[in-house]
Amino acid sequence: MDTYQQIHDFTPAGAGKFADFLAEHAKPQQDTAMHKLECLGVIEYNLNGTGNFPLTWELTPASSADGCVHIFEAELGDFIIEHVQPNE
Repeated sequence: MDTYQQIHDFTPAGAGKFADFLAEHAKPQQDTAMHKLECLGVIEYNLNGTGNFPLTWELTPASSADGCVHIFEAELGDFIIEHVQPNE
């Protein structure tokens, strides 16, 4: 692997978008910090995948207020991304 993209965090706008998503769909007692880490990890994995990378994360039925799956859809501008070259 020559380079990969590492997501450090949400941008302020992306953080707001994610917070709104959780407020609308997640159970109130859910650990939002854990959801954030999971979301960033999944999207980073997808971003570095085979080129067909959906910038989405799935809130599972067990974590959602209505027991249904909900999909968070993001854009590249929602994240602070570093392009890493491991050999440097």
